[in-house]
Amino acid sequence: MLLGSFAGFVASFLLSIDKIKLLKDSQFVPSCNISETLNCKSVMLSEQAEIFGFPNSLIGIGAFAIFVALSIAVLAGTQFPSWFWKIALAGTAAAVIFCHWLAYQTTFVIGALCPYCMVAWAGTLLILSSIIQEVLRPKSDEESSKGEAVSKIMQLMPIFHLLWVVMLIGSAFVGVI
Repeated sequence: MLLGSFAGFVASFLLSIDKIKLLKDSQFVPSCNISETLNCKSVMLSEQAEIFGFPNSLIGIGAFAIFVALSIAVLAGTQFPSWFWKIALAGTAAAVIFCHWLAYQTTFVIGALCPYCMVAWAGTLLILSSIIQEVLRPKSDEESSKGEAVSKIMQLMPIFHLLWVVMLIGSAFVGVI
C-alpha cells in the first residue's frame, strides 16, 4: 500500500505542478510530454481532467496522502477495526472505477496517454489490493484455520493487480496507436 500510495502521490503532485505552469503559460510543455501518444498536455487540457470543476490531480494528492499516512500507521502496528477497512475498500473501489473511466477517456476519447496518470492508476490498484488483503485477513485463530484458501488468494492478489495494470496500460497503447 505504501508503494502505491507514495507513487500516486508523487505523480499527482507533479501533474498538479505542470497543470499550474500550463495555466500560467499556454506554451508550456509538461515534463510528461514524451511523444504524441504519451502526452500529458492533451489530457490536462481536456474536460475530463477537471470532471468536478478542478484538476483531478488535486483529488489524487489528497487521497494518496491519506493512504501514505494509513500505510505508515499499519507499518507501525496500528490495528484498525474491520468497519474501517470496509469503508476504505468502498472508497478505493470507487477510485478504481473512476481510474478505469479516466483510462477509457484518455485512450479512446482524448487519444493520448498521460504517464503520470498511468502511475496513479497503478498506485490505486496496488492500494485496492492491499485493502482487500486487510479485509480478508483472518482476525482470530478460529478464522485462521479456515483461511488457507484466503491466504493463497492474498498472496496472488498483488500479482493479479500488477498484471491488470499491465493489461490496462497495454490496451490503452493499442487503442491510441
